[in-house]
Amino acid sequence: MRRYLLAVLIRHTATIEGIDTHLGGPMRPMLRSGLITGYRLGGTRTGAWDPDYDPTSDPRNWRPCDTCGGSTRLGAGRCTVCAAAADVGRDPGTVLRPNAADWAAHPGDIVPLPTLLDPGWRYPEGHTPQAWVDLAGTVWLDWLDSAEALPAGADTGRALLRLRTVFEDLHAGRRRPDPAAPRSPRGGFDATRWSVAVVDAHH
Repeated sequence: MRRYLLAVLIRHTATIEGIDTHLGGPMRPMLRSGLITGYRLGGTRTGAWDPDYDPTSDPRNWRPCDTCGGSTRLGAGRCTVCAAAADVGRDPGTVLRPNAADWAAHPGDIVPLPTLLDPGWRYPEGHTPQAWVDLAGTVWLDWLDSAEALPAGADTGRALLRLRTVFEDLHAGRRRPDPAAPRSPRGGFDATRWSVAVVDAHH
């Protein structure tokens, strides 16, 4: 399965509870073209842009051990599958959900756009987006010449040149993230009215 880390522009009012409504429009062309077959907020990248969040420590990503049913016992002995749960901070008798794509949605996967526009912002190493997506279309970013993985050591977290160009075009009104919205009589782009969703897409 091929995976893509996408930065998807959404309204600042978006929450994890209503995220599907916000992602539907921008993601529809990629689905229709067959480039991707599905996507999810966070998914295998849950918490990727939030240094204070560890999805493996989130109780929502734990489940009762299938082997012992959460009892911690197997026959007369201790269940070896969940034996280390308490040692790593999980409740006794629990295991981490094995499929990261099923991990709970995290509010930190919706990032205010001004955060990304800050000159000091850096994407965590290994989690630089491969594409920018909004209602104006998809922009594949600098390092992605094909759908191949990023070469080892190349993802430094710096702002990508092509992404900086997207931001400049948004500010200048050359890129309209919502073409159906009327143009502001004063022009300009209010970044505070937008957020960016960390989306894990796959094919």
